[in-house]
Formats: sequence, structure tokens, C-alpha cells
Amino acid sequence: MARSPLTKEIIMLNFPPVSEAPGLNAYPVLYWNHVGLEMNRITHSLGGPQGGPTLSARALGLLHLAMHDAYFSVLGAGIGDNPKTWLPDAVVPALPTGVERTLTNANAAMTAAAVTVINLQYGSLPASMSTTARSTMVHLRMQLIDGYGPHIDTLSAVHGHGVRVANLILDRLAIKTGEPGAGHEGYEPKSGRFYFRDEPQHPVALVPIDPDDRSKGLKPARAYHGPFYGTTARPMAVTDPEGHRLAHWPEGGEYDAAVKEVHALGGAPNLSTTTRQPDQTVAALYWAYDGVNLIGTPPRLYNQILRVVAWDKRDPAADPQTPTLHATIRQTSEFVRLFALANVAMADAGKFAWAEKYRFELWRPLSGIREHDESSEAGRDGTEAVTDCADPFWLALGAPRTNTDQASFKPPFPAYPSGHATFGAACFQMARLYYAEAGKAMVTPDGTDDIGFAFVSEELNGISRDLDGPYDPNRPLTDQPGLVRTYVKRRFPSLWSAIWENAFSRIWLGVHWRFDAFDFRDAIGTDGKYKKPHDVRYSNVWTKKRPADVTDADLPIGGVPLGLGIANDIWQGGMRASDAETIPERAHAYA
Repeated sequence: MARSPLTKEIIMLNFPPVSEAPGLNAYPVLYWNHVGLEMNRITHSLGGPQGGPTLSARALGLLHLAMHDAYFSVLGAGIGDNPKTWLPDAVVPALPTGVERTLTNANAAMTAAAVTVINLQYGSLPASMSTTARSTMVHLRMQLIDGYGPHIDTLSAVHGHGVRVANLILDRLAIKTGEPGAGHEGYEPKSGRFYFRDEPQHPVALVPIDPDDRSKGLKPARAYHGPFYGTTARPMAVTDPEGHRLAHWPEGGEYDAAVKEVHALGGAPNLSTTTRQPDQTVAALYWAYDGVNLIGTPPRLYNQILRVVAWDKRDPAADPQTPTLHATIRQTSEFVRLFALANVAMADAGKFAWAEKYRFELWRPLSGIREHDESSEAGRDGTEAVTDCADPFWLALGAPRTNTDQASFKPPFPAYPSGHATFGAACFQMARLYYAEAGKAMVTPDGTDDIGFAFVSEELNGISRDLDGPYDPNRPLTDQPGLVRTYVKRRFPSLWSAIWENAFSRIWLGVHWRFDAFDFRDAIGTDGKYKKPHDVRYSNVWTKKRPADVTDADLPIGGVPLGLGIANDIWQGGMRASDAETIPERAHAYA
């Protein structure tokens, strides 16, 4: 396997261990999922590629889609219970002569696809990384690949087959050189009331002029994540790309109610106006994963929970060390299919959520509450007194910069809809649909289910902390002074309740309005209070092929129905490519 040269100096990056049941990574698909999740937190700790919620979700979607198609193309897509590949039938490479349709060969092809995607997605490193960080990134990536137990025979025919499948998918779906991706070059935020722009607390960041020579000083930089991503990134598996749109965010009385709510529930702890309860603060931090040091982004969190759920529902008769056992083949296939469905759904959730974010460009509460009084806008007449709920000095609890000594922040992209709400709903809805069809869960299509789980978030694992000084990457986190976050194991009776709390957590964090997540009419009871999660029904979710004359009033509000609709669309379409276009094969491999 090809190796990139390493310098002698690398950062040790002592990652806290992940706490989960032993045995998961004996299944190759779960090992490579683990590698993808590790690369997520590595790249966000080193400032590497595929950063932020959009690209990190896309990287995991590409990884699992390539593994899915390599695996099922060997077992025989469409044979028996095996699902069709994402790639159109006419495009799937023929199985090399002499390669038998066995689990061992399917796992080998899947491994080749995984390595190909990981090396391509994380092998091209940005100039903003220091030489030491780049060397560390290469070292850790190769260490994870080498940590795979079985020998990877890169010269075998089945390995070559997996590489070809991965490259066909990458040619279609990977962000190409010259495409904007999540970059913001050329983007200028709008000015004026309601528009997203630089947050008042951190309008600029200071970054090194030369990452290898900090003596050259710092320069100011503004960060806007993904302004062109939603309109330029190719969708992965939705069948109705024009159908996943949202209504305009609500104005008038509902907007004012949302202002009052987040002002009280999302404020900084030291403000006299903050009424958030301890359990709400726990939930706010529990679901955060805001691209921070040693933790990464929300798609990593949702995959971690999916691992818990999938392992709990595994077939106890399956044994990954017995490749001839029928139960093992069936169980492996289940993992391959489920994780591909969920991660492709999250990849598309990122695209469509960001398309809507930058279509509306709505400000976040930190700006909206501080500038709620119309006199805050240049050119307006003054007011005799500040408008009710306008608070020019308000501060949010904010997205936590965990495992650093830096202050909390507002995510650098517009509020509506909530990315957390969209990603979480897409992932968990896909799991609900999958287990309902498999007969492993009781699921109400637009309501609750019996897929319960317990999970310890790495934001609240008794190790992560708010540091007293700069993070030292060469020292274990447990040896660094700071306020340690209390260990909390949170239990959920259903994935439906997790969808709800994940979405609501952003209000308690003070970085989202409630309509960023859901239509309040679906969530508020006749008594004016919030319903219990199991009583909530999201009444307006995507339905296949909306009529061309659909009005704004017909569209859903918020990230939860957007994510649910994306999952429903992909599920109903069987996670197939949207067309049968022939794709030229790459002239070289990335293995």
C-alpha cells in the first residue's frame, strides 16, 4: 500500500478512548465506520480536510456508499435478499474471473473501497495546516488503516474490484478540485434586519500568516461555512431534488414567541434573565459536537448512537470469525445496508439544509436578540425605550469549544433550518424505517417507536473539559487542568424522542430559534405547552413529487421535517443513483 513521506516530527494527539461494547469492530464494516469516525475527530483537531458538518457528513456518506456497493456487487446485488447497488446495474464492474461470491471476498472488496475513499478524502491536505499537523494527519490515517486485523492484499483481483467501485462513486459524488465545496470565497453576507452576518462576540478569528512560522504574526479571517455547498454539491440518493424545500420562517407573533423563548432558555448562565434548568443544560451540551477538538461534528455523534442501536439489535447467533455461517452473512449485510442508508441520508441532509440556510440567510439569536429593537438598524428612527425582549447585551450559552480554553461561539452559517435537527432526523428516521421493515421494531411512521438506547456523549464523559490554558496535544487530556464535564449517561425510550431532544437542544444552547427545528403548531398542545415527545406528530413532511404549483404554505417548517422527508425519499427510492449515466473509470487508484 502506498505511503506518503513523513517528517520526523508529529503531534502525539492522545485521544480519549471511545467507550462502547467490545466486539463491534470485529465486523469489517463497523471497523471502517470506526475509522471514518476517528478521521472526523482527527481532522477537526488538526484543522484538516473534510471539515464542518457538511463535508464531514459527505465523507461518511461516500465511505459507506462505496463500501455498500463493493460489498453487494461481490455477493450479487439483487440476488436473494441482497439489495441493489447505488450504482446503476450497467455501470457496476463485472466480478473478476475466479473471484467467488463469498463473505470473505465481499469484505475484502469493501475494505478496498473503504481505504480508497479514506485516502482520497483525507490525503489532500490544505496549506493552512502546519507541516507537523500534516505529518500527524498522514501518520494517524495510516495507523488506522494498518490497524485493520486481516491482511489487506492490494494485489488481489477482489481488492482491485473494490477500488474500481469506490472510484466510480467518487467520480460521481466527491467534491472536485476547483469546486467550492464548503469554501466561502466570493461570499458576502447581507446587511440589515434579520440577515445572518458576523456575530458580535467573535466577528473575526486571528490565524497564523504562516502555519510553520508563528513569528510572522497573525491575520484576521472571517469564517462562513458552505454558502455555495447546497447549490453546487451533487445530491446522493434523493429522488426529488426540487421537493426538499422549506416554507419561509414564520414572522409576526411566532417569531416574537421564539425570541422570548431563546432569550430565557438559551442565555449565558450568569445572566439574570436565563431560566434554563440543569437538565436542559445537560441536553444542550450532550448533543453539541460542534466540530471541536477531540470530538468532531454531529454526524459522528449520530453514528456513535447508531452503533449502539445496531449492536443491541444484532443477531446473537452471528459470529464474524465464521465467514461460512449464514447468520453472519445476514448480519454483516444488515450492518452494511443500515449504515449506508443512514450516512447517505445525512450527506443529503447537509446539502439540502445548507441550500435552505443560504436561501433565507436568517440571523441567529445572538444577533437577533441584541438587535431586536428596530432602532438597532442604521437609518431607523430612534425609540423611546428598548422593545420588549430586545437585549443589546445578551449572550448565548453558545456552542462549546470543548477541550480548549476558548469561549463558546455561534456556528458560522445561517440559522434556518437547524443542521442538527436535519442531520439527526435523517439518520434516526432511516434507522426507524429500516428496523420497522426488518420486523425488529414497532414504529409509527409519523410518530414514536420502541427503539430505546442509552449513550454517553463525549461532551459529557467525565473526561472532556473546559481547559484553564491552551490545549497541549502531546499530553493526555486527563493530565491537563480545567473544569471536567460531569459524566452523564442519558437514556432515551425511542429514536423519536432523540430526534426531538437533539433538535430542541440547540434552543437551550442559544444558537437556534425553535422554528429552525420544527413547526410550533406540531409541538404545542391545546394548553399552550410543549407536548411530550411521544405525542408529537410532524404533520407536514415531504411527499413524493410535489406539484409544480406548490405554494409556500404547503411546505414544511424546520429541520426535523426536512430530515424526515429526505430519509423517506431515499428509503422509498431504494438508495439508487438518480440516473443511469455511464461514468468513466479513473486512470489511477487511491489505494
